[in-house]
Amino acid sequence: MEDFQKELTYVSKEPSVSLLRSSYSKTITELESYFHLCRTSYDDRRNWWPGKSQDMRKHGADAFPWEGAADMESHVIDERIGRLTSLMTAALSRANVRGFPVNSDDVARSKVVSSFLKWMVSSRYIPRFYKEMELAYKEMELAANYMCERGILITYVGWNREDRSYLQKLSLEQISEINPEVGEMVISGDSDDELVEMLQGLFNGVTPKRAKKALKQLRKTGAAELPIVRRQVDAPMVKTLAPDSEFFFPYYVSDPQRAPYCFYKTYYTAQELEGKVITDGWDSGWVDHVIETLSGVDVSSLDRENSGQRSHRMTNHVSTADDLIEVIHCYQRLIDEEDGSEGIYETIFHKSFDGESSDVQGYAKFELMNGYEEYPVVVTKLSEDNMRLYDTQTIPSMLRGIQNQVKLERDSRIDRNSISTLPPMMHPVGQAPTDWGPGRKIPYRRKGDLEFGPTPPYNSGSVEMERTMEEQADRLIGLDIENQISQFKRQFIVDKFLYHCSEVLALAFKNFQRFGPDSLFFRVSGDMQKFDKGSPDDNFDIMISYDVLNSDPETQQKKIEQMVQLTLLDRNGKIDIDELLTMAANSIDPLMADRVLQPSEQAQEQVVKQVTDDLAKIFAGIEMPARPNGAQIAMQVIQQYAQQPDVAQRLQGDEAFSARLEKYAGQYTFQLQQAQNAQIGRVGTAPAQMGEVQTQNIQQ
Repeated sequence: MEDFQKELTYVSKEPSVSLLRSSYSKTITELESYFHLCRTSYDDRRNWWPGKSQDMRKHGADAFPWEGAADMESHVIDERIGRLTSLMTAALSRANVRGFPVNSDDVARSKVVSSFLKWMVSSRYIPRFYKEMELAYKEMELAANYMCERGILITYVGWNREDRSYLQKLSLEQISEINPEVGEMVISGDSDDELVEMLQGLFNGVTPKRAKKALKQLRKTGAAELPIVRRQVDAPMVKTLAPDSEFFFPYYVSDPQRAPYCFYKTYYTAQELEGKVITDGWDSGWVDHVIETLSGVDVSSLDRENSGQRSHRMTNHVSTADDLIEVIHCYQRLIDEEDGSEGIYETIFHKSFDGESSDVQGYAKFELMNGYEEYPVVVTKLSEDNMRLYDTQTIPSMLRGIQNQVKLERDSRIDRNSISTLPPMMHPVGQAPTDWGPGRKIPYRRKGDLEFGPTPPYNSGSVEMERTMEEQADRLIGLDIENQISQFKRQFIVDKFLYHCSEVLALAFKNFQRFGPDSLFFRVSGDMQKFDKGSPDDNFDIMISYDVLNSDPETQQKKIEQMVQLTLLDRNGKIDIDELLTMAANSIDPLMADRVLQPSEQAQEQVVKQVTDDLAKIFAGIEMPARPNGAQIAMQVIQQYAQQPDVAQRLQGDEAFSARLEKYAGQYTFQLQQAQNAQIGRVGTAPAQMGEVQTQNIQQ
């Protein structure tokens, strides 16, 4: 085995940064054909082409059919990508999230896991997964756009734990409460060196210089400024990565998880890099070196790799972000030569520095990603028509020809209208009119000297051609509403996107099991639940499902009505009415349902409180109406209330009080009768019962 192959296969004490730099450069070069596809798709979607002008007219020697002819935009591609993206993000926001047990031991836990997964998606527990104050998922909306426009969807899933240090003024009394020994030693004035070490132990991030300064302040004023570390984030991190500018696999890869290495390119500010030294243990010498010598990136490279090669631009302006530093995270699947164990390792370096000619080491960090069995990314292709990852189709590549044809038809109609509005004018040689327009005085020698040239006839086939092209575009990507095959295509694309989201959520949940807190509280549909993360070996098959027909309000209404009708056949109580109510409310509006639905116990307690409040007012002489719901519970409370000795005695002697209570109870009785009448309307008589037990639905 060659030396370079051995270094890319087996674990060593230190990474070969020069080899990783070479591998990164080789990967970028070999992916140029895919980058070109992404640049072309980007330009096609945004209607950028050579020679495009702001006035949407053709200019120059190559202008056809004439100078100033129409050169209009045609948003065939962008319109359909927008519709697909809206459909996918809407499906995600309305989808059903479930965790199905893989092992029999996990069956009892699956329901609470499903509720926890739903909360992870709908809440802001996963930063960036849900865009604040909007109904669209920011990262997944970006993911849907990348899948359509660039053909590959890559989502990074990690665990983000951030501790931030804040200066806070603490008195000697407050410090003594934390550690009485420190307070006594400060007052005694002895053992300064030991005190400095103790202050460093009490407050994370305190340097010896800061500790000595604080000691002087405590003795002088009785208070000192010391850093207090507070945990800001301890949650899964989900980030959609651009496949042509942020995350790269070798060009030959077919299964991303079998790649020997992959690269994640990102950017940091100097402040963020300094923070990484404290929070993540990055090498301080490396950080200082890259800040001093390697700051500044081309802004255009933030969008795509080798973006300077893009040929079509509306402006030639190029700027540099001087405050950003480009950093490469390399993930490798390496083997330990001693025992053959396999692990995912991370090396953080800069593409322009390997440390070989410097006293500074060439990497910021090199470590085993403990707990990771696979690369921390989920990858999905739009079109699985080729084994290799980067041999893929994009929506712009599928619709490019149609968009160009639609643009041609529109330009030709505009040009025909232009020439019809002002046809070519024929005049004697050398005697062109100096002016032309309504009310102008045009001299001529004899009649017929000035006349208009012929204009092309109206072509109705152009409109028909454009309509045909747009219908074909809709059929190609499944947006033809009337076509049943298009429904299958549309469902296929949505299912592929939701499967990607389910894999992202599964990895986020697995990270929670590995790195998250032992337990936390969460709320779903009004219920506050406690969730213990359990064993990292617990395995659940996570599914996010959505039927594209559910976007039709009439179809959704029919489904709910059919489910309600099934309750009439439920003779053994298999249907959970509370769950059915929750499902129906969520289908109407998930956010509103989460606001108005409350736990059954809490709802019953609320009805009891409302009824007892009403009874107190009735007792005081105020007539109260019945509440709109909870009649059965209300009647139980009223019966128990009337059985109290003092209340029963007053009912016998106070006719007004008795009338108020009877009227209040009568309204609840009427509500129960109305519900019973609905059942009588179905079966023709009062429901069969034995005592208080209904036997109407007992199976014969």
